[in-house]
Amino acid sequence: MESILSDSFLNMVKIYKSMLQIFYPARDGTGFTESNQVHIYVNSLIESLDDSSAVFWLEFPWENKKHHIDAFVYSPRYKSVFYIEAKRLSISKKKGQIINDITRIVKADRSFLKEYSIENFENEYVIALADVWLETKWKKSIPEWWCGFDRVPEQLFGWEAKQSDNLVKPSSVLDNELTVTNWSTACKHAYWLGEVCGKVPNYCVLMASQKI
Repeated sequence: MESILSDSFLNMVKIYKSMLQIFYPARDGTGFTESNQVHIYVNSLIESLDDSSAVFWLEFPWENKKHHIDAFVYSPRYKSVFYIEAKRLSISKKKGQIINDITRIVKADRSFLKEYSIENFENEYVIALADVWLETKWKKSIPEWWCGFDRVPEQLFGWEAKQSDNLVKPSSVLDNELTVTNWSTACKHAYWLGEVCGKVPNYCVLMASQKI
């Protein structure tokens, strides 16, 4: 499943690359809303699963019916369900919000899924999505916070040196902050779209997935 989830991220990146080279759907600093992240990723995941019976729902009702998660995907072929949350990492408090989102999924009593006739599954995955504009020192630190210092893709450092003072950080700060699950084993990805698309010179998308 890890290869499928990695492929789903690459599919998402491919869609962004194709779209953003001909279309810039924002103006006056409005950015890209979280719903677009979710929509693009869910379609990418469905493609990677290659499961004609797969189903998905956006704004999926959660444990407390007043609450929702951004998306839910169920694949009968793989007997797997996927819980998806997304954030725009535009200000510092958003980091805490994505941590809370992941924690809420992991700690929930998910037996309520039977109410939706989702019973024949053996695997559950939490998927966190995020994007960030690498415009300030704080925002440029986000890929390291997300992936870990030694796991940030080389192409993210086209605009600055990868290592400044030989620091060794085998895990990300996010790993340490997420205490409800062993997030250090999560599959994490980051991609800087500015490498291929001049219209978004600072735009970076991120994804992490973990079996729970």
